[in-house]
Amino acid sequence: MKPLISIIIPCFNTAEYLPQCMESLEKQTIGFDKLQFIFVDDASTDDNKTWNCIVQFEHIHPNEVIAVHLDENRAQGGAKNIGISYAEAEYIGFVDSDDWIEPDMYQKLYECVVKYQCDAVDCCIIKNFPNGSEEIFTKKGDIYDYFEKSITEGGTHWIKDFMHVGYGGYLVTGIYKKTIINQNNILFPEHLKYEDNYWSAILSVYLKDFYHLQDNCYHYRQRENSTVYLRNVSYHLDQMEIEELKIKTYQELGIFERFEKEIEADFLHIYFCNTLIKLFVQYDMPSFEIYTKMIKRVRELFPNYLSNPYFKNEEFYTTLLKLISKDINEIQFQEIGKMILQYCYASEQLKYNDTEKENQAIEQLLCTIKEYSLEEYFFKFGEIEKY
Repeated sequence: MKPLISIIIPCFNTAEYLPQCMESLEKQTIGFDKLQFIFVDDASTDDNKTWNCIVQFEHIHPNEVIAVHLDENRAQGGAKNIGISYAEAEYIGFVDSDDWIEPDMYQKLYECVVKYQCDAVDCCIIKNFPNGSEEIFTKKGDIYDYFEKSITEGGTHWIKDFMHVGYGGYLVTGIYKKTIINQNNILFPEHLKYEDNYWSAILSVYLKDFYHLQDNCYHYRQRENSTVYLRNVSYHLDQMEIEELKIKTYQELGIFERFEKEIEADFLHIYFCNTLIKLFVQYDMPSFEIYTKMIKRVRELFPNYLSNPYFKNEEFYTTLLKLISKDINEIQFQEIGKMILQYCYASEQLKYNDTEKENQAIEQLLCTIKEYSLEEYFFKFGEIEKY
């Protein structure tokens, strides 16, 4: 019998977490025998511990599980591409091998695609921390995004219209129609991190509809040695190359000019602002050379960046963008970094605090940093004009 959903699980040195992941897959209420599980060992280096765990699971479930071993590490993008080539079902999903899912996750997702015949559907995450605490976003019902045409067919919506704060937002929380993926040859970049940013964006330009369940079904494990949290590793800068690949693909698809301001806003947010923040948050020695490279590239691609309408209500990012037109030295760069860190730490406190009184105090601190400290610092060096 043809499976209803093919689920791809890339693995690299995750033997410690795989048993919990696999157990959650076995408990799927849609029926384990109605699913296809494709485990791809991306050349793990843990003395075959990860591979042995996968092979053992395949022996227990020979009809539902496919075990694939790669001799060369291709990063998660390469492992996912291999997994897609084995997929037999009409819909494809992904699970990270160190995470786990609720028993009814795939049943709920599949019931949605049957009911609405949508191109994609996702659910929401639960962030699980080492101390046993959880983070769950508050939501107000399901959301159904429907458009007559996809962006490539002439639709006037943009990728951000499929995004909603607290809903989905992660590749692993959804299932996606395989015909759209295969017919348009949508592949993950290989040997790069942040591959999901590219794949999800390019997939979205081919979607007509996307259903977002408010249910929290995916457990996203937060661990210090995960790809996202490791410090002082060069791959955090891969997102710059990913954003360049997105621009190139938009141009090849003939949609760049039609959505130039939206694409510009995405590029400025991720390529410049987000990477600038990463330089100070993720690295002990932030690279001034990378910073100057970013400045040069933004000036080349989007010389009128300050007129982008999507930054009107984002004072902090607007402040960062003002740096692009100015030539600062390395000492000033490091000092500005201290202000950025101060903003980020205060912002995190505001984000997770539940006490209204404390929220107000932190919000006041944020206002001080955004409207005075950072601006006053730049002004002191005569690098930008005050508002």
